[in-house]
Amino acid sequence: MFGTKIWDFYASWYEKLWVQKFVLKPSRRFIIETLKELPLPGRILDVGCGIGQLCNDLKNQFPPVIITGIDISSKMIERAKSLYNYSEIRFISGQAEDLPENETYDYIVSTHAFPYIEDKKKFLAEMKKRLNPNGRLFLIFGNNNNLYDACVFKIVKLTTSKAEYLSVEKTSKLLNESGFKTGKIKRIKSAFFIPSVYLIEGINIG
Repeated sequence: MFGTKIWDFYASWYEKLWVQKFVLKPSRRFIIETLKELPLPGRILDVGCGIGQLCNDLKNQFPPVIITGIDISSKMIERAKSLYNYSEIRFISGQAEDLPENETYDYIVSTHAFPYIEDKKKFLAEMKKRLNPNGRLFLIFGNNNNLYDACVFKIVKLTTSKAEYLSVEKTSKLLNESGFKTGKIKRIKSAFFIPSVYLIEGINIG
């Protein structure tokens, strides 16, 4: 799934990275605003949760909801547990298939983790299995939609693990091939120099 060494390295100072202001914080805010428009879920899963910032935001916005965060980086999970030690949030170190067997969710969110997943079809199949009927998968990540995006992501790849940045069109097609109906597609607004970052919704239609 993800390479771990670089993310273990970032774990101790992840909240200080420049992308927090221009990319990660706006993405978390957009997820919250999107979920506020939907029925209150019982369970939410955050895949690639990092140090747990979105899990904490979800807990604050939706107090009754049971939240699970999972990340391949054990260092990220260690920090998440130390920062947000709440009974409403459970943090797991591992991959999607390491989640409790037969546990399902109403909504699954994943912010900026999808490019680092090597087998995207396998991942989406696992997410579909984990979603309740009509459950929703929300992917937010940098999309390779044009030449500017391609140039920026070549630079970004030098500072992260191996990644594949799909276009919005390719992501929507992949969701459809994996049994999802494509829902909301909306760009996250940020500074002018930030490449394309979109929220792409997949609805589990059964």
